[in-house]
Amino acid sequence: MTTTRSHLPILVAYDGSHDAHLALTWAAEESVRTGVPVRVLSVNELLPPTWGGVSGMIVVSDTWVVDSSELLEQAEKTLADAGVGSASSEQRSGNVVDELLRAAEDASVLVVGSRGHGAAGEVLLGSVSHHLARHASCPVVVVREPHDPGARRIVVGIDGSPTSMAALDYAVRRAEATGETVVALHAWHVRAPSTDVWNAQPRDLSTENRELLLAESLAGIRTDHPDVRLEHEVVAVAPQKCLVDASAGASLLVVGSRGLGYFRGLMLGSVSQAVLHRAECPVAVVR
Repeated sequence: MTTTRSHLPILVAYDGSHDAHLALTWAAEESVRTGVPVRVLSVNELLPPTWGGVSGMIVVSDTWVVDSSELLEQAEKTLADAGVGSASSEQRSGNVVDELLRAAEDASVLVVGSRGHGAAGEVLLGSVSHHLARHASCPVVVVREPHDPGARRIVVGIDGSPTSMAALDYAVRRAEATGETVVALHAWHVRAPSTDVWNAQPRDLSTENRELLLAESLAGIRTDHPDVRLEHEVVAVAPQKCLVDASAGASLLVVGSRGLGYFRGLMLGSVSQAVLHRAECPVAVVR
């Protein structure tokens, strides 16, 4: 969590699906560890009117909403059983993404499942969680079952951009409390040189320069957080593959919401979207 928002509640999007339950459990553990209250929000999506007709007759069905009261009662019981000291719940009606983005303005972090189902039983696939990760005003944690439940490594992608530095700060502050190891990765896609000297992409920086960039990014962090075990690695592998591979042995993967365009992609939207889709552990997107 960012220091400026640390007093705000953990917001959990809940629809009763398996992945939403994973998100709720993750938030409960975070709340017990930090003492931050949990706020559960269930959004009943409004269905648009349905038009139809036979023999020239037009019939319009009414918009309807499913009551989520029972789901929220189950969520509150789950939180209480987990030892969460302060929790609240709320249901709203409207567009799922819009309502969650509005609620996230008053949250320290928004926690969602990687996929779920709407009030009408429609599968959300991942478009909702991806949209929230792009546009929420607070960090977003997209929860899925980790490949290695016993992992004690927080992997964070670094490219020197402000958002990647915010991701590093988030990872280190969490590790300071949990005792986990932070692994800072700087990865890049090696491009073949082009004979078109006027329109070619900028050449990749040397490995030495990239190692220097990473070292400079970590210097202040090591000084400010001397008790955190911090490892780092520079890898000449496509960022998506590097981060996804690393996630298999991680408890959490942390990325910035957007990065430096010159490096062509560690934290650009396409990479963060790919990570959200393929990572094998929960993913935190920080801005």
